[in-house]
Amino acid sequence: MLQIFAAVGLTGYLSLRNGQKAVNDLAKRLQREAVSRVDRRLDSYLALPHQILQLNLDAIERGLLDLRDIESTGRYFWKQSQVFPQFSFTGYYLQDNTGAGAGRWFKGYDIVITQHPGGILKTIPIVPMNRAIW
Repeated sequence: MLQIFAAVGLTGYLSLRNGQKAVNDLAKRLQREAVSRVDRRLDSYLALPHQILQLNLDAIERGLLDLRDIESTGRYFWKQSQVFPQFSFTGYYLQDNTGAGAGRWFKGYDIVITQHPGGILKTIPIVPMNRAIW
């Protein structure tokens, strides 16, 4: 009778220990997978602003984007806001406070173009995202 209790007890103990080990292994694997996914998404998300900045710098260097022409640069950034909806605003400002940009102030709302000719804020009316402004 003692041998039966010992065998049942030992079997129960080993089953419990193996079950705990399996659960712990699964939890560690899921945690590693979640961390890996977050790292990949975060790397991608954090790289995008640098890539957009490089595109804008290239456009300026090639003469495709004239920072003194705030109307055309406003339209340029309006289009960029459409292409990259994950950013709420994109634009620039010069030392004399001249600048332009575009963005959506609330997620899902239309894109607004802002212009600062010499520091005076001018906001072009809200533009529906499905209509071109030119």
